[in-house]
Amino acid sequence: MSYCELVVFKLGFEEYAINISYAQEIIRIPKFTQLPNTPSFIEGVINIRGKIIPVLNLKKRFGIDRSDRGIDSRLLIIELDDMMVGLIVDDVSEVIRIDEESIQKLSSEIVSISQNSIQGISIIDQRIIILLDVLNLKSEIFKYNLEKELIS
Repeated sequence: MSYCELVVFKLGFEEYAINISYAQEIIRIPKFTQLPNTPSFIEGVINIRGKIIPVLNLKKRFGIDRSDRGIDSRLLIIELDDMMVGLIVDDVSEVIRIDEESIQKLSSEIVSISQNSIQGISIIDQRIIILLDVLNLKSEIFKYNLEKELIS
């Protein structure tokens, strides 16, 4: 049996998770510097220990209800290949360990609708946790700007 550890966080009313190996740290949301001519889901950049890190609002990118940030909102810093990215999430709730065989894959039709950023679904007790494929999420986020320029 093979296990994986996941960082679980909320976006709206739904629970999402990423493999803990990508998570670097969780911090309160700092002030960021906005950048001109960027997609609406890129909130800006921050400086953490001399590194400039783009800050992404996953709720905006996924088209989830845009409720205001609450007291529990956090910035989840992840490392994608050689790049650090900050993800604004509503709450980081826990780290869980699950059997990799318990991850249910979605049909190819649903995966293509979700831009291939979903790795699968895990059901724990009565909770449904959506597992994000972090590397596909990176390519999906950063191809957005190129496609937008090609369309307009």
